Amino acid sequence: MRALLGRMAVGGLLALSLCLALVPSRDALAQDERATFELTVEITWSAEAAPLDFPATAHMSRLIGVMHNSRYVLFRDGDTASSGLELLAENGRATILEAEFAEAMRRGRLGSRFEEPGLPRVPASFATTIETTKDHPLLSFVTMIAPSPDWFAGAADIALMSGGDWVEELEVPIWAWDAGTDSGQTYEAANADRQPRESIRLLATPHFLARDGLVPMGRAVLRRIGTP
Repeated sequence: MRALLGRMAVGGLLALSLCLALVPSRDALAQDERATFELTVEITWSAEAAPLDFPATAHMSRLIGVMHNSRYVLFRDGDTASSGLELLAENGRATILEAEFAEAMRRGRLGSRFEEPGLPRVPASFATTIETTKDHPLLSFVTMIAPSPDWFAGAADIALMSGGDWVEELEVPIWAWDAGTDSGQTYEAANADRQPRESIRLLATPHFLARDGLVPMGRAVLRRIGTP
């Protein structure tokens, strides 16, 4: 009887050990909640790609981006630009946008944010590393097209998760957008504040039109490089 009970006890311990081995550790679960990505934003805007009136001083302002959830919107086709986006699109300045980020972060809608210096010449690329969690799986970023009235380039609501798992690699096009806050129609038009503001829309002036459609500003490439 004692031998039988001993064998049962050993069997129970082995079964328990097997179950514990199959349960992910707290550290493993925590790591799965986080991810790190390498982001490259390639700006291909050039005199060859968009020759009409291409400015001699063409450049891009700093790149501003955030990781967020579905309750935050940096910009969206058909929406009205926030005061922060207006200032960035018109002057490349991010002071009001930073205040908007801080409020969204206080409400739990934003996770991390990032910033890269502007590009003094184009074509060129931004490159950075971003960290995020499953609570904030969406990426949005903007940069001013300069000089311009209120034009910007960027992408919004890029999902870094699919089916509950982090994506490993992703590529998205970057387009030129009109913030709808200035009436200028050329790169170096004088300031002409638009009241009321019009909605954000893809920029379809002749400067960004080709026979086969709109000329992209470039592309964004994301590669997962691990956990923080």
